[in-house]
Amino acid sequence: MGESTTIFARGTDEARRIARADMADDGNRDAQGRGRDFWIRAEGERAPPRGIFGDVPAIVTITAGLLALLYGVMELLPSATSEAIADRFGLAPLRLVEGLAGEGGAIGLFAPFFTHILIHATLTHLLFNLLWLFVFGTPIARRLGASWRFWLFFAACGAAGGAFFSLFHLSDPTLLIGASGGISGLLGGLVRFAFHRPYSRPASEKGVLPLTDRSVLTWSAVVIGMNASVAIVGPGVGAGDADIAWQAHVGGYLAGLILFPLVDPRRR
Repeated sequence: MGESTTIFARGTDEARRIARADMADDGNRDAQGRGRDFWIRAEGERAPPRGIFGDVPAIVTITAGLLALLYGVMELLPSATSEAIADRFGLAPLRLVEGLAGEGGAIGLFAPFFTHILIHATLTHLLFNLLWLFVFGTPIARRLGASWRFWLFFAACGAAGGAFFSLFHLSDPTLLIGASGGISGLLGGLVRFAFHRPYSRPASEKGVLPLTDRSVLTWSAVVIGMNASVAIVGPGVGAGDADIAWQAHVGGYLAGLILFPLVDPRRR
């Protein structure tokens, strides 16, 4: 382009024709380069998981179906049985105080960090979580490719959300249930590669955005601020008599931010 500009400056008709031709060639080369980059990226990526419904990856639909099925089963059981199951598989921070000496030993202590994800209090609670599971889970599943990566990441974020929640309630007789922590983790992972500014796109295409990127910091401030405001404003629509476990949301989100590069296949 520097040579083209020099020739054009000479002011002759022939020079103008040459300049226009050089510029057109440069444009063609740029387009071809972008095309090559596209195909290189396409060939290097995993094919998006096949969807059961539309373009939603199968693993996301299966996860949603599992959560809905378990909720349906719980609703069909006698209320006393459902409450007993929730108490047993929900996450009660007081169990952490009891440690391995508590009921169930090591399994009873650590399993609820994961099993609480599978239980929901109300239909509205379930539907809200399923909505955001589809919204955040779809791009994450496409990015991760393998189903086991998705489930590992989802479960790890849910467990981290439960741990963060427990830090605030070690002396409270409360119970944490629901997949919100894991779903917030999906959002955290999404922020690391999807919500970029134009000039940071190359970084997100090759890997993940750094935690210090302005877009990551901005989104994190918004997500954490909105969840922390629940402590002041109170539960939202559909919460019923239950409190919103905003600490689980924040803990899951932070875990998603930090853990996503560990499961992202583009980082290898």
